[in-house]
Amino acid sequence: MPPTTHRRKKITQKELRAPDELTTLVDSARDFLVNNLTQVLISTAVVVLIGAIAVGVYYYERHRDNIASARFYDAITALKAGQNNPAETQFKQLADEEPGRRLGRLARFYMASAYLADGDLADARDSLVAFLAEERDPLFRSLALTNLAVVYERMADWKKAAGAYQQAAADPGPEQARAELGVARMLAKSGDKQGAIAAYRGFLAAHPFAQQRQDVMESLALLGAPAELPPPSAAAAGPQPVAVH
Repeated sequence: MPPTTHRRKKITQKELRAPDELTTLVDSARDFLVNNLTQVLISTAVVVLIGAIAVGVYYYERHRDNIASARFYDAITALKAGQNNPAETQFKQLADEEPGRRLGRLARFYMASAYLADGDLADARDSLVAFLAEERDPLFRSLALTNLAVVYERMADWKKAAGAYQQAAADPGPEQARAELGVARMLAKSGDKQGAIAAYRGFLAAHPFAQQRQDVMESLALLGAPAELPPPSAAAAGPQPVAVH
């Protein structure tokens, strides 16, 4: 049997000069890094800087939130203690300096309460109008509208008071029944006797078991409308602002 012969493949000069695929990839990556090192370092530094800024802003904002909370608490404490002037000043500073924060906006609502307690109707009105211009929470809007109606009623502006009560009565909430009665009362004060009677009767139809039923029947009697109960011996008390704790 003739011996097996192995033919050696002859490697050409071109193949000797051609790098393998892995070497080419590594060399390309190295060349890219060397040629673009400055850009890579700058990009990395920018990413790190943005991250540091984001973290710094987050903790700074939390710090400001804590400060705003402490200031708001101090103002509320002063208001509850009957220290109306200090409360007004503290709420106003917080509202002016932190208009973009929730507590800064709420400060205008409570500032109006302090003005009301102090008998300063004009400033109370302005505070509530400014608060309502930005507030979107239905509960606080209802409370603010009711208080604004109280302010207008104390200022003897029956038309504006009726409008504010009507807006407050449009949304379900803890002040809805009170606002509905406010609308009827303003109609009576403005001389619209039939409108007031209709409003009171509408209230009784919508709230047959309301706690205010007795007062409504007495108001109807005073207006000369048929009533099931005898007329009251004294007029109903004037409006009171909403207190929120």
